[in-house]
Amino acid sequence: MEARTVRFPFSSEEPCDMWYGTEILSHAPGAMRTGVRQGSMPLLFNHNRDDLLGIVESLELGTDRRGYVTVRFGKDERGDWALNQCDDGILVNASFQYRVFKFEDDVENEIYTATDWEPYEISLVTVPADPTVGVGRSLNASDPRAAAQTHQSQPAPADNMEQQDMYKHRHSPRVLRNQADDGATGGGAGGVGVANPVDHSAARSQGAEEERKRIDEIDSMCRQHSVPDEIRRGLIQKGASISEARGAVLDLQLKSKASPVANMGDGYSPDLTEKEKAGYSMLRAINAVLSNDWKKAGFELEVSTDISKRMGKPTSGFFMPTNVPFAQRAQYAAGAAATGGVMVATNLLSGSFIDILRNRARVFQLGATILSGLVGNVDIPRQNGASSTFWVTEGGNLTESEATFDKVSLTLKSLGTYSAITRQMLIQATPDIEMLARADLIAQMALGIDLAALSGTGTGGMPLGIANMSGIGSVVGGTNGAQLTIDHLIDMETAVATANADVDSMSYLANAKSVGWLKKLKATTGQYLWTNSPGGQRSGTPGEINGYPVARSNQVRSNLTKGTSAGVCSELFFGNWSELLIGEWGALEIMPNPYDSNAFKQGGVLLRAMQSVDIAARHAASFSVMSDALPQ
Repeated sequence: MEARTVRFPFSSEEPCDMWYGTEILSHAPGAMRTGVRQGSMPLLFNHNRDDLLGIVESLELGTDRRGYVTVRFGKDERGDWALNQCDDGILVNASFQYRVFKFEDDVENEIYTATDWEPYEISLVTVPADPTVGVGRSLNASDPRAAAQTHQSQPAPADNMEQQDMYKHRHSPRVLRNQADDGATGGGAGGVGVANPVDHSAARSQGAEEERKRIDEIDSMCRQHSVPDEIRRGLIQKGASISEARGAVLDLQLKSKASPVANMGDGYSPDLTEKEKAGYSMLRAINAVLSNDWKKAGFELEVSTDISKRMGKPTSGFFMPTNVPFAQRAQYAAGAAATGGVMVATNLLSGSFIDILRNRARVFQLGATILSGLVGNVDIPRQNGASSTFWVTEGGNLTESEATFDKVSLTLKSLGTYSAITRQMLIQATPDIEMLARADLIAQMALGIDLAALSGTGTGGMPLGIANMSGIGSVVGGTNGAQLTIDHLIDMETAVATANADVDSMSYLANAKSVGWLKKLKATTGQYLWTNSPGGQRSGTPGEINGYPVARSNQVRSNLTKGTSAGVCSELFFGNWSELLIGEWGALEIMPNPYDSNAFKQGGVLLRAMQSVDIAARHAASFSVMSDALPQ
C-alpha cells in the first residue's frame, strides 16, 4: 500500500522578530493547545481554505520542545499533486496558522513569550518568510523521526493586511520526507530532495512594511481615542488586523458612552476649524462643477480633493464632508416652496449631520447606535457563547469551557438619493437656502437608511435588514396570515426574552395600518389596551401597548404576501434598537446633472448624492418580527 503520510516538525521556540519586539512560542508542556479542533485540522496549500491537500492525523510536542505533525495526503487530484511535488523536492516549505491567548511580557527587553497558543491549520507553501534557514539541515538527535531542523520567522506578507484575520502565520522552511508514523498504516516511501534557496528579500521587505503600517495605525488610533495601554499593546502583540482594532476601539467607545453615538472622529472628512466649516458652501461647489470653473470655490475644491485622497476614490462631481453645519429645522414663508425664496426659523447645528439624520430616521429615534467617523472596514468583536460552570467532587477536574467570540463586520456600502435645486436657489445661495438644500439631502437619506435597516436584502450593494437576518425571533400568524392580536405581541416579546436579549428600553415599530389596528384592541372588559403618548402623534411614537412604546413608520412594509393573502400582510418589529448598528464614514459624493428634462425646463439642477453607510445587528436575537399580520 502506498504511504501517504508525512511527519515533520512545524514549530519551535526559535525567537521571531516582530516590530513590537521578539516573540517566542513556548513549547513547555501545556503551552500548545490540543483539543477537539486539532483532531480535524486541515492540510492546506498556501493557507487557502478552499485548497485542501489532506488532513492532520496527529499533533504533539516533541521531547526537543518542538511541535510535530503527521499529515495524510488526500487521494484526489490535489492530494496526488502535492504528494508528487514533495517527492520531487519542489514543494518543501511548510507553514502554520495559530492564535495566541496569553503572553508573558519582558517589556524591558521587548521579548514576548506566548505561554498559551493554539494551531489552527498546517499549510504547504511556496514562499516562506525566511528561506535562509532550515533547508537541508541535519536531523535532531533527540527525535530521530524528525525530517529537518525547524525554524520560525515573522508572519508572511499579505496583499492586504486588512483582509487578514486575527490569526498569525508562521512559515517554516524545511525538508519533508515521506515517512510513516509508528501508528500509521503502510510502509515508508522514498525521501524528498532539497529545494535550492531562493532570495525573497523583496517579499520580506513588503511584509515588514505592511506590519509597520499596521503597528503605526493601531498605535495612533488607540492613543487618539485614549485606549488603555494594556489593550493597545494586546491588539498589536496578538496580531489584530487594522479593521479588528477599529472594531475593538469602537466597542470600547460604545461601552463607555450613554449616548447612542460612538464617534471615531471625522472619518474621511478633513480636520476643519469651526470657521472653515461655517464657510463651506455646497451651492458654490455645485456651481463650480456646472461651470467647470472652481475660481470661486477654491476652498470647496481643496476639501473635495483631500477627501478623494483619503478615500482613494476619484469623482467627476465633488466630495462634501459631513462635519459641516446642517439645518435642524426649516420653515417656508408663503409661496417659498415653489420659488425657493425667503426662509425663516432655521436652526443650525455645527457638524450636525448625525443629529439631523437622527431626527429624521425612525430607527435612530428608537435608539439605533450610530458609529460615525469610520475609516475603512470595521470588525466589532462579539461574544456568541458563554463559558460554563461545573460542580466537581474533591480531587476531581473541571471540564474546560471557554467563552466563544466572532465579529460583526461593517463595510462601505453606497446609499444614493436625488434632490432638485432650483435656478433661484443656485443664484441666491444665501445661508438659509444652503441649509435647505443640505437638509433635503439628509431627509432622503434617512428614508433610505430606515428602509434598509428594516428590510434590506443584503444583495446588490444593499445592507442586510432586520427582517432578513438569521437568528431573529419569528412570530407566525398562520398559513394565510392572521389578524393581529395581543397574543402575537406577547409572543414577540417572549421570543426576545427567551434569548436573554430583553432590556428595559425596547419598542415596537409598525406601519400606520397596524398602529390603527392596535389602537382598537380591547381587553375582555371592553377597555382599550392602547395608551396614548402626549405629543407622540407628532413625533411618530403615538403610544404604548402591553407596557412597551409603539413607533409608527410607513417604511414598515404593508404589501407582503402569505398564502392566499396577497399583498395585504404587514410587518411588525420588536426589539432592543440600540443593538442595531449604523456606520457612517464621513463624506458625501455629490454629482449635479443640469440635463435632467424636468430640472432643465425649470432652469434648475438635479443632484445625485451618494453616502457610505452600513448596517448590522450586534445580536440578531435582540429582535423579533411578525411578517404576516393582517391589520383589518
